[in-house]
Amino acid sequence: MSEQCGFCGAVYWKEEKNTAHKYTKCFHDGKVQLPAFPDAPELLKALLTENSPDAKNYRQRIREYNSAFAFASMGAQIKPPRGTGPYCYRLHGQMYLRVSPLYASDQHKESYGQLYIFDSSEATEKRLSNNQNCLQHVFEKLDFMLKEINPFAQSYLQMHRLVQEHPTTSVKMVFFEDKNFDMRRYNAPTLCTEVAAIFVGDNGEPPANRDICVYPFGDTCQSISPLNQCCDPMTYPLLFPRGECSWNTGMEHVEEWRTAERTRVTQLQYYAYRLSQRNGFSILPNSGKLFQQYIVDAYVKTEGSRLHFL
Repeated sequence: MSEQCGFCGAVYWKEEKNTAHKYTKCFHDGKVQLPAFPDAPELLKALLTENSPDAKNYRQRIREYNSAFAFASMGAQIKPPRGTGPYCYRLHGQMYLRVSPLYASDQHKESYGQLYIFDSSEATEKRLSNNQNCLQHVFEKLDFMLKEINPFAQSYLQMHRLVQEHPTTSVKMVFFEDKNFDMRRYNAPTLCTEVAAIFVGDNGEPPANRDICVYPFGDTCQSISPLNQCCDPMTYPLLFPRGECSWNTGMEHVEEWRTAERTRVTQLQYYAYRLSQRNGFSILPNSGKLFQQYIVDAYVKTEGSRLHFL
Protein backbone atom coordinates (compact mmCIF):
# COMPACT_ATOMS: atom_id res chain seq x y z
CA MET A 1 0.00 0.00 0.00
CA SER A 2 1.63 3.19 -1.20
CA GLU A 3 -0.99 5.87 -0.51
CA GLN A 4 -1.94 7.42 2.83
CA CYS A 5 -4.98 9.31 4.09
CA GLY A 6 -3.87 12.79 5.12
CA PHE A 7 -6.55 12.99 7.79
CA CYS A 8 -6.23 9.78 9.82
CA GLY A 9 -3.12 8.05 8.42
CA ALA A 10 -4.92 5.02 6.94
CA VAL A 11 -3.02 3.42 4.07
CA TYR A 12 -4.55 2.51 0.72
CA TRP A 13 -3.82 1.08 -2.67
CA LYS A 14 -3.60 3.82 -5.27
CA GLU A 15 -6.78 2.75 -7.08
CA GLU A 16 -8.96 2.93 -3.95
CA LYS A 17 -9.76 6.61 -4.48
CA ASN A 18 -13.42 7.52 -4.90
CA THR A 19 -14.84 9.46 -7.84
CA ALA A 20 -13.65 12.69 -6.23
CA HIS A 21 -10.10 11.24 -6.21
CA LYS A 22 -10.00 11.09 -2.40
CA TYR A 23 -9.59 8.36 0.21
CA THR A 24 -12.64 8.60 2.46
CA LYS A 25 -13.62 5.08 3.56
CA CYS A 26 -11.73 5.49 6.83
CA PHE A 27 -12.83 8.91 8.11
CA HIS A 28 -15.95 9.59 6.00
CA ASP A 29 -15.03 13.06 4.74
CA GLY A 30 -13.75 14.20 8.12
CA LYS A 31 -16.86 13.20 10.09
CA VAL A 32 -15.19 10.40 12.06
CA GLN A 33 -12.17 10.93 14.28
CA LEU A 34 -11.43 8.36 16.97
CA PRO A 35 -8.63 8.31 19.54
CA ALA A 36 -5.70 6.07 18.67
CA PHE A 37 -5.34 2.88 20.66
CA PRO A 38 -2.58 2.96 23.29
CA ASP A 39 0.62 1.06 22.59
CA ALA A 40 0.28 -2.71 22.76
CA PRO A 41 1.65 -4.40 25.90
CA GLU A 42 5.08 -5.86 25.24
CA LEU A 43 3.85 -9.37 26.08
CA LEU A 44 1.17 -9.31 23.38
CA LYS A 45 3.50 -7.70 20.86
CA ALA A 46 6.02 -10.49 21.41
CA LEU A 47 3.39 -13.24 21.18
CA LEU A 48 2.04 -11.80 17.93
CA THR A 49 5.36 -11.21 16.16
CA GLU A 50 8.07 -13.57 17.43
CA ASN A 51 8.84 -17.11 16.25
CA SER A 52 9.31 -18.69 19.67
CA PRO A 53 7.33 -21.86 20.55
CA ASP A 54 5.19 -19.80 22.95
CA ALA A 55 4.35 -17.24 20.27
CA LYS A 56 3.53 -19.90 17.67
CA ASN A 57 1.24 -21.71 20.11
CA TYR A 58 -0.47 -18.43 21.02
CA ARG A 59 -1.16 -17.48 17.41
CA GLN A 60 -2.37 -20.97 16.54
CA ARG A 61 -4.70 -21.09 19.58
CA ILE A 62 -5.50 -17.38 19.86
CA ARG A 63 -9.27 -17.89 19.86
CA GLU A 64 -8.96 -20.37 22.72
CA TYR A 65 -6.74 -18.01 24.70
CA ASN A 66 -9.16 -15.14 24.16
CA SER A 67 -12.18 -17.21 25.16
CA ALA A 68 -10.41 -18.30 28.35
CA PHE A 69 -9.91 -14.66 29.38
CA ALA A 70 -13.18 -13.19 28.08
CA PHE A 71 -15.57 -11.58 30.55
CA ALA A 72 -18.59 -12.49 28.44
CA SER A 73 -19.53 -15.74 26.75
CA MET A 74 -20.35 -15.82 23.05
CA GLY A 75 -22.91 -18.25 21.72
CA ALA A 76 -22.95 -18.87 17.99
CA GLN A 77 -23.09 -21.69 15.46
CA ILE A 78 -19.62 -21.81 13.92
CA LYS A 79 -19.55 -23.64 10.57
CA PRO A 80 -16.02 -24.13 9.24
CA PRO A 81 -15.95 -24.58 5.45
CA ARG A 82 -15.21 -28.00 4.03
CA GLY A 83 -11.84 -28.88 2.62
CA THR A 84 -8.26 -28.19 3.64
CA GLY A 85 -7.86 -24.60 2.49
CA PRO A 86 -6.80 -21.61 4.63
CA TYR A 87 -8.59 -20.98 7.91
CA CYS A 88 -11.91 -19.18 7.52
CA TYR A 89 -14.18 -18.11 10.38
CA ARG A 90 -17.80 -18.59 9.33
CA LEU A 91 -20.82 -17.95 11.53
CA HIS A 92 -24.32 -19.27 10.84
CA GLY A 93 -27.45 -17.73 12.33
CA GLN A 94 -27.63 -15.43 15.33
CA MET A 95 -24.93 -14.60 17.84
CA TYR A 96 -25.56 -14.19 21.57
CA LEU A 97 -23.40 -12.53 24.20
CA ARG A 98 -24.01 -13.15 27.88
CA VAL A 99 -22.43 -12.23 31.19
CA SER A 100 -22.63 -14.46 34.25
CA PRO A 101 -22.95 -13.61 37.97
CA LEU A 102 -19.78 -12.95 39.94
CA TYR A 103 -19.84 -16.40 41.56
CA ALA A 104 -20.61 -19.72 39.89
CA SER A 105 -23.52 -21.78 41.17
CA ASP A 106 -23.00 -25.26 42.62
CA GLN A 107 -24.04 -26.81 39.29
CA HIS A 108 -21.50 -24.96 37.16
CA LYS A 109 -17.74 -24.54 36.98
CA GLU A 110 -16.20 -21.08 37.21
CA SER A 111 -15.63 -19.44 33.86
CA TYR A 112 -15.22 -16.10 32.10
CA GLY A 113 -15.28 -13.08 34.44
CA GLN A 114 -15.67 -15.33 37.48
CA LEU A 115 -12.04 -16.45 37.10
CA TYR A 116 -10.58 -13.01 37.76
CA ILE A 117 -11.29 -13.21 41.49
CA PHE A 118 -8.91 -16.18 41.92
CA ASP A 119 -5.16 -15.98 42.35
CA SER A 120 -3.14 -16.54 39.19
CA SER A 121 -2.21 -20.18 39.78
CA GLU A 122 -5.76 -21.29 40.60
CA ALA A 123 -7.27 -19.32 37.71
CA THR A 124 -4.69 -20.80 35.33
CA GLU A 125 -5.51 -24.32 36.47
CA LYS A 126 -9.20 -23.76 35.81
CA ARG A 127 -8.58 -22.21 32.39
CA LEU A 128 -6.17 -24.95 31.40
CA SER A 129 -8.68 -27.68 32.23
CA ASN A 130 -10.83 -26.50 29.30
CA ASN A 131 -7.95 -25.56 26.98
CA GLN A 132 -5.39 -28.33 27.19
CA ASN A 133 -3.65 -27.35 23.95
CA CYS A 134 -2.70 -23.97 25.42
CA LEU A 135 0.41 -23.37 27.55
CA GLN A 136 0.28 -22.95 31.31
CA HIS A 137 3.01 -20.31 31.58
CA VAL A 138 1.42 -18.24 28.77
CA PHE A 139 -1.87 -18.34 30.68
CA GLU A 140 -0.06 -17.14 33.81
CA LYS A 141 1.63 -14.25 31.98
CA LEU A 142 -1.62 -13.14 30.36
CA ASP A 143 -3.48 -13.36 33.68
CA PHE A 144 -0.89 -11.16 35.37
CA MET A 145 -0.95 -8.66 32.49
CA LEU A 146 -4.73 -8.29 32.41
CA LYS A 147 -5.05 -7.91 36.18
CA GLU A 148 -2.47 -5.13 35.96
CA ILE A 149 -3.89 -3.09 33.07
CA ASN A 150 -7.47 -4.16 32.33
CA PRO A 151 -10.20 -2.11 34.09
CA PHE A 152 -12.78 -4.88 33.68
CA ALA A 153 -10.55 -7.37 35.51
CA GLN A 154 -9.96 -4.79 38.23
CA SER A 155 -13.72 -4.11 38.49
CA TYR A 156 -14.52 -7.79 39.06
CA LEU A 157 -11.87 -8.01 41.76
CA GLN A 158 -13.13 -4.84 43.44
CA MET A 159 -16.69 -6.18 43.45
CA HIS A 160 -15.49 -9.44 45.00
CA ARG A 161 -13.79 -7.51 47.80
CA LEU A 162 -16.92 -5.46 48.49
CA VAL A 163 -19.08 -8.59 48.63
CA GLN A 164 -16.68 -10.06 51.19
CA GLU A 165 -16.85 -6.85 53.24
CA HIS A 166 -20.68 -6.64 53.06
CA PRO A 167 -21.88 -10.27 52.99
CA THR A 168 -25.48 -9.49 54.00
CA THR A 169 -26.01 -6.43 51.80
CA SER A 170 -27.07 -6.23 48.16
CA VAL A 171 -24.15 -5.51 45.83
CA LYS A 172 -24.28 -4.94 42.09
CA MET A 173 -21.84 -3.76 39.43
CA VAL A 174 -23.07 -1.83 36.39
CA PHE A 175 -21.22 -1.39 33.10
CA PHE A 176 -23.10 1.48 31.50
CA GLU A 177 -24.23 1.60 27.89
CA ASP A 178 -22.71 5.03 27.32
CA LYS A 179 -19.64 6.53 28.97
CA ASN A 180 -21.63 9.78 29.38
CA PHE A 181 -24.24 8.10 31.58
CA ASP A 182 -26.22 10.29 33.97
CA MET A 183 -25.13 9.40 37.50
CA ARG A 184 -27.85 11.67 38.95
CA ARG A 185 -30.25 8.74 38.59
CA TYR A 186 -28.28 6.96 41.29
CA ASN A 187 -27.14 7.60 44.80
CA ALA A 188 -23.37 7.88 45.05
CA PRO A 189 -21.83 4.50 44.16
CA THR A 190 -19.66 2.86 46.76
CA LEU A 191 -16.87 2.56 44.22
CA CYS A 192 -16.27 3.72 40.65
CA THR A 193 -13.74 2.20 38.29
CA GLU A 194 -12.80 3.37 34.82
CA VAL A 195 -15.62 1.36 33.24
CA ALA A 196 -18.13 0.50 35.98
CA ALA A 197 -19.92 1.67 39.09
CA ILE A 198 -20.35 -0.69 42.05
CA PHE A 199 -23.26 -0.15 44.42
CA VAL A 200 -23.65 -1.55 47.93
CA GLY A 201 -27.30 -1.44 48.95
CA ASP A 202 -30.34 -0.50 46.85
CA ASN A 203 -29.20 2.68 45.13
CA GLY A 204 -31.04 4.58 42.42
CA GLU A 205 -33.09 3.25 39.54
CA PRO A 206 -32.64 -0.18 37.97
CA PRO A 207 -30.11 -0.29 35.13
CA ALA A 208 -31.32 0.76 31.69
CA ASN A 209 -32.16 -1.97 29.19
CA ARG A 210 -28.74 -1.84 27.54
CA ASP A 211 -26.66 -1.48 30.70
CA ILE A 212 -24.80 -4.59 31.87
CA CYS A 213 -25.48 -5.44 35.50
CA VAL A 214 -23.45 -8.10 37.33
CA TYR A 215 -24.87 -9.55 40.57
CA PRO A 216 -22.97 -11.76 43.03
CA PHE A 217 -25.25 -14.78 42.66
CA GLY A 218 -27.80 -16.14 40.24
CA ASP A 219 -28.74 -19.12 38.09
CA THR A 220 -29.08 -17.26 34.81
CA CYS A 221 -26.82 -15.18 32.58
CA GLN A 222 -27.71 -11.71 31.37
CA SER A 223 -27.71 -10.99 27.65
CA ILE A 224 -25.48 -8.15 26.48
CA SER A 225 -26.81 -5.65 23.98
CA PRO A 226 -24.55 -5.15 20.94
CA LEU A 227 -25.22 -1.42 21.44
CA ASN A 228 -23.32 -1.36 24.73
CA GLN A 229 -19.84 0.19 24.52
CA CYS A 230 -18.44 -2.59 26.75
CA CYS A 231 -19.47 -5.36 24.37
CA ASP A 232 -16.18 -5.56 22.42
CA PRO A 233 -13.69 -5.23 25.31
CA MET A 234 -15.59 -7.81 27.38
CA THR A 235 -15.66 -10.27 24.47
CA TYR A 236 -12.12 -9.63 23.16
CA PRO A 237 -9.77 -8.86 26.07
CA LEU A 238 -6.76 -9.93 24.01
CA LEU A 239 -7.65 -7.43 21.27
CA PHE A 240 -8.40 -4.66 23.76
CA PRO A 241 -6.19 -5.51 26.75
CA ARG A 242 -6.55 -2.06 28.33
CA GLY A 243 -10.34 -2.29 28.16
CA GLU A 244 -10.76 0.27 25.38
CA CYS A 245 -14.50 0.76 24.98
CA SER A 246 -16.00 0.61 21.51
CA TRP A 247 -18.84 2.31 19.66
CA ASN A 248 -21.78 3.72 21.59
CA THR A 249 -25.03 5.37 20.55
CA GLY A 250 -23.86 8.79 21.76
CA MET A 251 -20.69 8.94 19.65
CA GLU A 252 -20.82 12.15 17.60
CA HIS A 253 -19.37 13.29 14.29
CA VAL A 254 -16.60 15.88 14.30
CA GLU A 255 -18.40 19.18 14.88
CA GLU A 256 -16.80 20.94 11.92
CA TRP A 257 -18.21 18.40 9.44
CA ARG A 258 -21.47 17.56 11.19
CA THR A 259 -24.69 18.00 9.20
CA ALA A 260 -28.19 18.80 10.39
CA GLU A 261 -29.48 15.41 9.21
CA ARG A 262 -26.73 13.21 10.64
CA THR A 263 -24.82 14.04 13.80
CA ARG A 264 -23.77 10.66 15.19
CA VAL A 265 -21.22 8.04 14.20
CA THR A 266 -22.85 4.84 12.98
CA GLN A 267 -21.57 1.37 13.82
CA LEU A 268 -20.51 0.94 10.20
CA GLN A 269 -18.50 4.18 10.27
CA TYR A 270 -16.90 3.20 13.58
CA TYR A 271 -15.74 -0.21 12.39
CA ALA A 272 -14.62 1.18 9.01
CA TYR A 273 -12.32 3.56 10.89
CA ARG A 274 -11.02 0.93 13.31
CA LEU A 275 -10.42 -1.71 10.64
CA SER A 276 -8.49 0.62 8.33
CA GLN A 277 -4.82 -0.34 8.03
CA ARG A 278 -2.31 2.19 9.39
CA ASN A 279 1.46 2.23 9.69
CA GLY A 280 2.99 0.99 12.91
CA PHE A 281 2.16 -2.06 15.01
CA SER A 282 -1.46 -2.72 15.91
CA ILE A 283 -2.93 -5.67 17.79
CA LEU A 284 -6.01 -6.02 15.58
CA PRO A 285 -4.55 -6.89 12.13
CA ASN A 286 -1.84 -9.06 13.71
CA SER A 287 -4.28 -11.28 15.59
CA GLY A 288 -5.02 -13.74 12.79
CA LYS A 289 -7.97 -16.01 13.51
CA LEU A 290 -9.22 -13.79 16.32
CA PHE A 291 -9.16 -10.79 13.99
CA GLN A 292 -11.31 -12.75 11.52
CA GLN A 293 -13.78 -13.48 14.30
CA TYR A 294 -13.86 -9.82 15.31
CA ILE A 295 -14.60 -8.71 11.73
CA VAL A 296 -17.47 -11.20 11.38
CA ASP A 297 -18.77 -10.16 14.81
CA ALA A 298 -18.66 -6.48 13.78
CA TYR A 299 -20.60 -7.23 10.59
CA VAL A 300 -23.26 -9.24 12.46
CA LYS A 301 -23.70 -6.50 15.06
CA THR A 302 -23.96 -3.79 12.40
CA GLU A 303 -26.54 -5.69 10.36
CA GLY A 304 -28.45 -6.62 13.52
CA SER A 305 -28.63 -2.97 14.57
CA ARG A 306 -30.02 -2.03 11.16
CA LEU A 307 -32.75 -4.66 11.47
CA HIS A 308 -33.51 -3.52 15.02
CA PHE A 309 -33.87 0.07 13.78
CA LEU A 310 -36.32 -1.01 11.08
